Amino acid sequence: MKLSIRQQALLIVLLYAAIFFVAFTLSKTLLYVFVFSLISILVVNFIYKNMMRLRIPHPISVTAALIIYFGVLIYAFVRIIPLVVNQIGSFYEFMKNILDSKYWENYLADNPELSKVIGNLADWASPRITELFNNFLLEFAKKLPGIGVVIFYSVLFTIYVTIYTKWTTKSLPGLFPKRVQPLVEDFLSKLGMSLQSYVDVVLLGGLIVGLSFYFLFSIFLPEYTVLLSFWGFITNLIPIVGVVIEWIPILIVTLGLGLKNFIVVNLIVAAVHFGAFLFFIFIMKHKANINPVLMLIFIFLVGLVYGLVGTFFAVPVAIFFVTLWNEFIKTELDETRI
Repeated sequence: MKLSIRQQALLIVLLYAAIFFVAFTLSKTLLYVFVFSLISILVVNFIYKNMMRLRIPHPISVTAALIIYFGVLIYAFVRIIPLVVNQIGSFYEFMKNILDSKYWENYLADNPELSKVIGNLADWASPRITELFNNFLLEFAKKLPGIGVVIFYSVLFTIYVTIYTKWTTKSLPGLFPKRVQPLVEDFLSKLGMSLQSYVDVVLLGGLIVGLSFYFLFSIFLPEYTVLLSFWGFITNLIPIVGVVIEWIPILIVTLGLGLKNFIVVNLIVAAVHFGAFLFFIFIMKHKANINPVLMLIFIFLVGLVYGLVGTFFAVPVAIFFVTLWNEFIKTELDETRI
């Protein structure tokens, strides 16, 4: 049976996707370069688009977008990340001290059952936090030599793809046979818009949470303000699951603030996340036509295959397959029914 043009386009797109996924499985460095480059390009494009809306000429907008993005990165590496690294050790000891000292028993004396439940959870969590912390340091030490390679090539790709955006977008359909190029071009255009919307929303959500944490913990835990703000920003780049990962250490350290402050801090954290979550779901539902259940499934599956870094690009993978379904399979099924 002869395949339709749409079916041929679908098979070729899937073939290219399979090649990429196999390459990512074989080389983690390639995966890191791809993920960091993709995110960097979309963030720079976000800055560039907003400058173009202000009627700033194209060459100035491109240059300024690159300078702003890499300026922020350099500032983060020079000022923020060293502070975060310096605070990790004492923060870990602070968490361990709270878990070992069982502060909550004092203000839960009238509720021994709840105190016992929290104590059991603390006994379960303490050795696992130690194991996680040690494994994190070990993995970080192993990957440190490769970080320079990832950053170097990611910077190059970001600069060149941004400068030659028009050439790149026009060249990609050329990788496909001429008969399917119009369909592929339309698919890539819609995929690019969905990915851009995703990065815009996730970045904005992460900034909202990070800034909120900065002001919140400047009051309640001033010695760990930078660390917790950075932690809030990074974990919110992982939709849905990131909130759970982020909240565990916050729950532990706020146990040492007393019952009243514990409740106040965590209610504020919940309110911030609730607002950011509703904003994220609303935008993604309308811009990328993807529901939270599907995102959760992809975060689990991609994370299972590619580890922690997989959770950061799991939703873009989900967006890819949703766009693929809508543009090729769903359209083909609709035409068949007619």
